[in-house]
Amino acid sequence: MIRVLLFDVGETILDAEGQQDALMEVHRTTLARFGFEMSVEEYRLLDSEKISEFVPSPMHAITRHFARSDASLFDEITREVRSHYPEIRSLGYRLYPGAAVILEQLAEEYTLALAGNAPASITDVLDELGVLRCFRHRVVSGSIGIKKPEERFFRTILDMAGFSPSEAIMIGDRLDNDIIPAKRLGIRTIWFRQGRYAVLDPRVPDEVPDATITRLEDLPSAIASIVEAG
Repeated sequence: MIRVLLFDVGETILDAEGQQDALMEVHRTTLARFGFEMSVEEYRLLDSEKISEFVPSPMHAITRHFARSDASLFDEITREVRSHYPEIRSLGYRLYPGAAVILEQLAEEYTLALAGNAPASITDVLDELGVLRCFRHRVVSGSIGIKKPEERFFRTILDMAGFSPSEAIMIGDRLDNDIIPAKRLGIRTIWFRQGRYAVLDPRVPDEVPDATITRLEDLPSAIASIVEAG
């Protein structure tokens, strides 16, 4: 019986496209200052290529693509990009349209828990946007020092919330970080296939999510279909 819904945060509840675009532009212009010039189109193509290779961090993979075996160059580029994080975060977040209503409806029937790779301060953002109250459990990677796709991340959240994998559905936008590791634990999964990570495709049958949606408003019916299927 499904009792708890685990939610990724960025690009699932929160629309962080503005921040993501800003980060990509900072990375692109930083690479140019080190002699690796690309157009916006070329950068996005390379980004999609690295995502399709299931790399943990496309940005780091792109940096390695140019820095090659020069570890000090990789570190220097990475430090320069990270120095811009405060200004990028200052761009803020917004909820996806309809997210508040959907979360409130789901919270009436299920226990909702956060399950995102995010700083602990993201709960303040969700509170300001009026949806934190929908979540009974509010642990993210920054709270526990474990990040997806580690299976221990999901186990820790479920243990803290008091549920078993068979009672949970994981909802997220990343096939690699959200869906695949959750499925390995026996958690049901719904892939919100949109944004940068929509280019991914399951490589084997075991990576196919229980349901796939491209609009958040389709989430309740996707959950219902999983519950009905048992």
